[in-house]
Amino acid sequence: MTKNKTNLSFFKDKELHAFTALEKAHFLSFAPYAFHASVLLRDYKILELLSDHPQGCSFDEIFSKATISKYGVRILLEAGIGIGLLYEEEGKYFITKTGSMFISDAMVKVNTNFMRDICYDGAGKLKESIEEGKPKGLPYLGPWNTLYEGLTQLTPLQTKSWFEFDHYYSDFVFPLVMPMIFEEKPTAILDIGANTGKFSLQCLAHNPNIHMYLVDLGKQLEVSDHNLKEAGFEGRYTLIEHNMLNQEIELPGKYDIIWMSQFLDCFSDDEIVHILTKCKAALNEGGKIIVNETFWDNQPFHASMYALQMTSLYFTTIANGNSQMYDSRVFEALIAKADLQILKKDVNIAHTHTLLTIGVN
Repeated sequence: MTKNKTNLSFFKDKELHAFTALEKAHFLSFAPYAFHASVLLRDYKILELLSDHPQGCSFDEIFSKATISKYGVRILLEAGIGIGLLYEEEGKYFITKTGSMFISDAMVKVNTNFMRDICYDGAGKLKESIEEGKPKGLPYLGPWNTLYEGLTQLTPLQTKSWFEFDHYYSDFVFPLVMPMIFEEKPTAILDIGANTGKFSLQCLAHNPNIHMYLVDLGKQLEVSDHNLKEAGFEGRYTLIEHNMLNQEIELPGKYDIIWMSQFLDCFSDDEIVHILTKCKAALNEGGKIIVNETFWDNQPFHASMYALQMTSLYFTTIANGNSQMYDSRVFEALIAKADLQILKKDVNIAHTHTLLTIGVN
């Protein structure tokens, strides 16, 4: 079993100079405006213009390319200086390294669009969401109890931003874990939380002898069905419409592997124990539950830890009001509570992911 790689020391600021700590505190106090100004500097292509002109641009040159007023350009440029996205020198504006990363880094773009289109309007309901245990920011998107009920009803822009965020943190991992999955020599794999069917697609392409069983809500299974048929895998998979939280019904069938990728983080502690218990009953003898998660305490970089911790607040305010991106120590205690044991732990797959292979005690 691979040892946990924790980096909690990243968050200790006792070595910071008091003035630096105060600057960070001031930055937090204006964080909402910093976010909006940064997004507008990106979306109005002001940062892109500065990136394309390393020799710098004058105010008039920037304004001549802008689609907003001179006043709008001025206040955004001045905000960008304070935020650290650009700087002014001898009458010209230049993009900083942070500004360059903000418009070019794939993860930053995915996270920014997700925050803008899915989270921002409802983020102010964090207090109410914590106190009531319900996603009180969700009504800004639609009249559902949880976001998952409304995924097929989001606007095109919201849909794009949500799925790009959701897929970014799993898609590139699937090819890497195929050897680990198939060293168990399974013939029947249950893909719980199948989403758009991307994991099942990888399995079906990787091994011609596998039969996939996909579990999700009805609307989502329609998307999976379409994608698997388009790929030519009709007849090699079975769709199972099933609510994993319904304690009155069992999972149908028996499976060699039950796969859950960033699925259990969508549920509360008690719900995770219930789901794991339900999965345990659906395993063939010697079968395994394999869980792919991005535990925030297993991250090698401060930025990824921070992103996951902030994503927990999305679950609180928007998704369902009671789940999070878990600390691995909390998650592992839930596995034990379900009377299961971790047989193998692979940490830092593609830097950020942890794969848990779980068996029956």
